[in-house]
Amino acid sequence: MEQKEGGADRRQRRRIPIKVPVRVRGRSADGTTWEEVTSCVDASLVGVSVLLSHQVSTGQVLHLSLPLPVPFRRYDLVEASYRVYALVRDTRPAASGATVGVMFLGRNPPGGGDVLPAEHYLMPGDQPVRSVRPRPSLRLHLEAGEAAGGVAQDEEAVAEHVAPRVVLVKVTRLPVSRGTVLAVEEIGGDFRSRATVSSIVVGADGQPRLSLRILDAPVPDRLLMPDGTTTDNQGPT
Repeated sequence: MEQKEGGADRRQRRRIPIKVPVRVRGRSADGTTWEEVTSCVDASLVGVSVLLSHQVSTGQVLHLSLPLPVPFRRYDLVEASYRVYALVRDTRPAASGATVGVMFLGRNPPGGGDVLPAEHYLMPGDQPVRSVRPRPSLRLHLEAGEAAGGVAQDEEAVAEHVAPRVVLVKVTRLPVSRGTVLAVEEIGGDFRSRATVSSIVVGADGQPRLSLRILDAPVPDRLLMPDGTTTDNQGPT
């Protein structure tokens, strides 16, 4: 009897509903790793679908640990947990995050070794992944001598634009005016500088934006986002 073209491939890719716990590790665009314990939705010989609250994209490498039934494994047949690197192939919206379909890669990530890569690995026909960079989170400090009421104040903000000598931030309560000098501190980083408020504009949301002129050392290259690219760290907009 003649076998239809692609029959074997279809059998390999046929997904069987299965619900088992799965531990997923991933690496964000800024290099930090994350871990999530969730559940598997279905499985096939070439991959599984899992529910994820973390945002992932096509071509991203993940590491899975799950009690996958033996018929779906290619190694570690007697181990309680199947540990495998996998490639994100598709994402579909779900009630709490997304259903993510991944393709098994094997014991090791692309390129070998045991380090979870941040790079994306695309297959023919995949759309290129736009490079993203997290928005810097900053703490703005207004000294008592600069404040109209004589009381020092702080506010945390996420930068909307960063160039070597100019930073644009949205504020909600900091009482400043043009010419006010602020201390700017990167939250979780080592960038520090004084800055002067060069202009204040009100956005479409009714919130003021401060254009800060950096007075000391310029903003380091790792924080620059001069083109206003949408980022993966969605702070206030």
